[in-house]
Amino acid sequence: MSYRSISFWFDSLGAEPELRPPLPGDREVDVAIVGGGFTGLWTAYYLMRADPSCRVAVIERETAGFGASGRNGGHCVALLHGLEDFFERDPLSAAALREAIKATVDEVGAVCKAEGIEADFHKGGGLELATNARQAERLRENLEFEREIGWTEEDVYWLEPDRVATRIRIASNHGGIFNANTAALNPAKLARGVADAAERRGASIYEQTTALEVEPGRVRTSHGSVRAPRIVMALDAHATLLHGRRRNVMPIYEHMIATEPLSDRMWDEIGLAERGLFGDHSRLFTYAQRTADNRIAIGGRNFDYHYGSAIGVRFEKSMHAEQLLIDSLREMLPQLGDFAITHRWGGVLGIPRDFISAISTDETTGIAGMHSHTGEGVCPSNLAGRTLCDIALGRKTPLTELPWVGHQSPQWEPEPLRWIGAQVARSLLVASDRAEKRGRRSRVHDLLLRTMNLDD
Repeated sequence: MSYRSISFWFDSLGAEPELRPPLPGDREVDVAIVGGGFTGLWTAYYLMRADPSCRVAVIERETAGFGASGRNGGHCVALLHGLEDFFERDPLSAAALREAIKATVDEVGAVCKAEGIEADFHKGGGLELATNARQAERLRENLEFEREIGWTEEDVYWLEPDRVATRIRIASNHGGIFNANTAALNPAKLARGVADAAERRGASIYEQTTALEVEPGRVRTSHGSVRAPRIVMALDAHATLLHGRRRNVMPIYEHMIATEPLSDRMWDEIGLAERGLFGDHSRLFTYAQRTADNRIAIGGRNFDYHYGSAIGVRFEKSMHAEQLLIDSLREMLPQLGDFAITHRWGGVLGIPRDFISAISTDETTGIAGMHSHTGEGVCPSNLAGRTLCDIALGRKTPLTELPWVGHQSPQWEPEPLRWIGAQVARSLLVASDRAEKRGRRSRVHDLLLRTMNLDD
């Protein structure tokens, strides 16, 4: 297959990635990492930094960054799903988690600089835009809550419509929030760069190797077994392919498109001179960035769940989802006029039942893992990698004491309840967006979304 075809980001690498060889047979190591995405690669990188003598093996079915890590929106944001829940339980420890995720954006940039990773990292902030009055109301409610949990005026602040217009000129402008702790990057370049850096420091990365079974002390693969006293699970949605893990997370497909490079004149009309990230605050929100080569890469507006937690290449393209994104872009930025779409792609991400990102650890089995980033993994995966590094080395550190370590999400319901719930949730989100666009507020929709834990 052509790996360049899986996303604009992979295509921007300029050539087909040179594949690393598969596992050459049975091996024994100190730490086995299952999954060659951001979480697994960051874990390997920090393990080699902490202990160069540590024998680390990363097992990847395709190639580094093949999954969600090489297909997402490239938004490195100090955002962690579930932070509000941790504040309700223990404000002091949750404050430490807030500061840790805030510092992680700069940590990613620092590693890129230190390791010479050309990932187009640019900390230009991000705009969460209100395109109707109800979105503005919900954004202000969010900002009030963020103040309550300690985000300062330097971190996030409200922009009135006239101030939004100085940054980006959208058709329907009802204000927005600016998040300073946000960077744009090319996720495929970052994943490939972290893999190279981990390998240079001594980690072994075995690509084209499928993990078939994980048990205490052993990972059985398509090319032999890897024995290790410590195992790190970093598969996100793909963990559902392993026996007994189908209900751990819900695999959701999201889709993206990228425009042709836009002219300087067009960017003068649009704005985004600081190459900041942007998106709207609809229920089925959009997320977009001005890429380093002056395209718009935009995703969102849809999510697809397939019966039985099915995962496959056939789900990665959706003409319906792509058209929704094209229509959204034209509606938000009508000054674009006619524009060409050069790339269309999709990918799968995992959603835990309580929508809380968390790290599991079990000293009796030696297995730890990051089960899901709930669709926001570019930044948190680095914090997870540093934390899993400490766990794998048996170290008690401030990172291992953060409240997301040890949280256990419940399993999703069995089929057909899981599929029915996903369809109902999507219908509610679509209906709520339509009502808000017409200037109406559906209290019934709001109540049902809160009941399903889908409200902001």
